[in-house]
Amino acid sequence: MTIAVGFCAAFVALAHPPWFPPPGTPPVAEPFPSVAAAVTTFLGDATGVVAFGELHQTAKTAGVRSTLAWFTDEILPAIAPRVAHLIVETWVSRGSCGEPEKHVTAEVARTTRRPAETESEIVRLLRRAKELGVAPHVLDVGCREYQSLVGAGGGVDYDRLLTITGQHLGRAIEQALALPRAADRPLVIVYGGALHNDLRPDPAIARYSFGPAIDALTNGAYREIDVYVPELVRTQPSLRQEPWYRIWQRARDARGVVMIRREPRSAIVLPPPRR
Repeated sequence: MTIAVGFCAAFVALAHPPWFPPPGTPPVAEPFPSVAAAVTTFLGDATGVVAFGELHQTAKTAGVRSTLAWFTDEILPAIAPRVAHLIVETWVSRGSCGEPEKHVTAEVARTTRRPAETESEIVRLLRRAKELGVAPHVLDVGCREYQSLVGAGGGVDYDRLLTITGQHLGRAIEQALALPRAADRPLVIVYGGALHNDLRPDPAIARYSFGPAIDALTNGAYREIDVYVPELVRTQPSLRQEPWYRIWQRARDARGVVMIRREPRSAIVLPPPRR
């Protein structure tokens, strides 16, 4: 039994068109001494769902500290006292669904080219959550879904994969919200790719995002935070075209963290680049 990771890894940036703020509300950059300080400031007194998005690591960027590591070591400990549940965009490959499961898992692993260390980093995140008193949850993909992911010619239907992943995340959030939560631990947090958590997704890819539905379900108690490691941003030409990128370039400090507020409930946090 293994953890199947990064099923949407190579497709987040490709499927993520430039985000533009509403007219008259340009993104605002703020410096912070740490990633934890930026996140806790942004959350304020939030009590609902907070969805963290990442740019997935690839073998090419394996030498860079991953977003998973930033989240596990810096962000989660800072917010854990307020968190009841953590949902992680990954699922266990049990090997019980025959050839379709084997084929899809192998094909996605080949295409996404995630480092071997990613699996152990996810296991470490799940373990750390338990240590901090946060209940971790992963997704569960059924045999029929594996079969539906095998596209024409034997390839993987990635459009369906992205859609299924967003649907699973949405259901997992709804289930977590229905579970008991202590009064001092009101938050349900989500960790995954920076596509499914979009609060205001582009209509062309809205089917991949749980953001609008969870925002409605929680009556606006939803926040989106994308944590972008600078070295990974630079590998994505589409992100370099977004308005926030130019603002970040002007505002960033080599020793500090920058948070870009896209709107009151949507932000990007960028750790300092490695030197």
